[in-house]
Amino acid sequence: MKKILYLFAAAVLALSACSKGDKVGGHDSYYTSPGGHYMMHIPAQLITSALEDLEIACEMGKSEVDWASLLHGMKIEEIEVNMWYLSFKGLFPFDNMFYQTEFTMVAIKLNEDDRYANWDVTINGSRTEREDYRCTFESLGSIIYMAENVTEGWDMLYGRLSMLVFNKDGKKDGCMLTFDGSPSEAQFVRGL
Repeated sequence: MKKILYLFAAAVLALSACSKGDKVGGHDSYYTSPGGHYMMHIPAQLITSALEDLEIACEMGKSEVDWASLLHGMKIEEIEVNMWYLSFKGLFPFDNMFYQTEFTMVAIKLNEDDRYANWDVTINGSRTEREDYRCTFESLGSIIYMAENVTEGWDMLYGRLSMLVFNKDGKKDGCMLTFDGSPSEAQFVRGL
């Protein structure tokens, strides 16, 4: 009788494990999590806006974003051939909510011929929001932005981005986005 109960319990556990899907491991697609969706604003809006403004600035010979842009006031310094240092401090939106955001970024142009370039990016920044919440974020190594099947924008990303979330009581969470191709395939993990 005990053997039958053990077999029954094992079968129930196996069925419940199968009902959770085919996924192995603790990573989720970023869009299935509010935290992943929030974090995706960094590579999909903040970094891409900075790269687009950098390309405009290079074309116009400018060292500051002084045109109508979400990153108005961003400073741009060419530190060597095809390598720029960007810095910004000001309000920037995530989901139409503007909060104090600051970052520094190094962008290396990977293809010299094309105006719409592929980029190697490292970033480090922070954001302060309501109710004493804030976050810090940084690339873990480089994030590569590739324009493989598009004439503007970037359709392939490679690399990792981490984010720590704090409130007045200290650290609340640690998260990571991992890119290995299409941004829609990004994997999100939290609780780090």
